[in-house]
Amino acid sequence: MADGGASTMIMLVATLLISGAASAVLIDSWGDVVKTSNTNSKNERANSETGISFSGDLGDIELDTSGTNQNITLFFQNTGTRILNATATSIFVDGNPATILSKTIYPKSKIWAPNYVIELVVSDSTWAYSDADLVKITAVVKSTVSGGVSGTDTVSQEVRLSV
Repeated sequence: MADGGASTMIMLVATLLISGAASAVLIDSWGDVVKTSNTNSKNERANSETGISFSGDLGDIELDTSGTNQNITLFFQNTGTRILNATATSIFVDGNPATILSKTIYPKSKIWAPNYVIELVVSDSTWAYSDADLVKITAVVKSTVSGGVSGTDTVSQEVRLSV
């Protein structure tokens, strides 16, 4: 009986050690889940606070055909609550990336703050558009980093070009 008691005690201690180690692993894993959840929440909030929309008459988008490359002038408004990063803005015309030639923020500013409008002149050497052509414009923007995260937003719309 004495031998049975000792082996039972050894089994009990071994079981407690194993369950303690398993608990430590589970608690550590739970901490990682909480951190990931907090990061996802911050990213979702940043995306919801980042917004862009077209500004101006979408049926009368300026197409400049006077140079060697055609230029399209577009206006976008920051409709979110975060400052947008004007240098991290991408424009696609009919699904193809366009080169941004110039950026002007209104009212005159160096930052694209909420409710401010940006004028972008974009170009591509392969364009051969004419007056009244319909093209699909897509803009992708990114907000400045705040709280360790930045948000993104995208807007797409078919517009009519006007020479």
